[in-house]
Amino acid sequence: MSDRFTGTKNYLYLGTLGAEVTAAGALTGEKFFKITAKAAASAFPATSEVNDVVYNKPAITIVSGDKAKPITLAKLGFVTNVPQGASKEKYENTVQTDPAKSYEEGDKPEITGNIDGYFTNDVNADQILGRFFRLVDDNGAGVRTYAPIAVGTLHFFLGRKETTTIGQVEVMEYMPAIIDSLTVDKPMNGPQTFNFAYTVIGGEMPSITRRTITA
Repeated sequence: MSDRFTGTKNYLYLGTLGAEVTAAGALTGEKFFKITAKAAASAFPATSEVNDVVYNKPAITIVSGDKAKPITLAKLGFVTNVPQGASKEKYENTVQTDPAKSYEEGDKPEITGNIDGYFTNDVNADQILGRFFRLVDDNGAGVRTYAPIAVGTLHFFLGRKETTTIGQVEVMEYMPAIIDSLTVDKPMNGPQTFNFAYTVIGGEMPSITRRTITA
């Protein structure tokens, strides 16, 4: 039962986009890359689109016209619960000769949800707190820095099934999103927990990657 789709030991990661790679040649590093341009004879998967993410193993040798940004993942927190919902519009296309109502579905899903967990360290907590609170850094030597409230897309990666065992399938969800609301707690004992509601940005091409682990 080693392949059971369990939810233990799963983390929420925050991805940071690096400098765009534009020169033809092999992409370096076993990591996710975000496709930013595709050549006519692109080395990226034929079914991929601009803004999709792709895992660089084996290494992809891009051609002239291909572009991508490396993604560095940092653990944001340990996830305890991830209720998620997705919906699409439906359209009635019934005509008078139909014996019953007929519908067709849209192709633009809306994905929203909540994430419960606890922060792993202060630096990672700031990535979320800074979306709702002005953060002030005081180095104790007279230098104080006030950061404005941050906005924009956060490139979340959620480990739905994390494994390093060769032959097993790792499942990682790419969730480019904005945070709608935040609840944090500071208990007397134990970790500082968080709960935030999010909306996934469809134009950033969210996806779920099922990757077979190889040597």
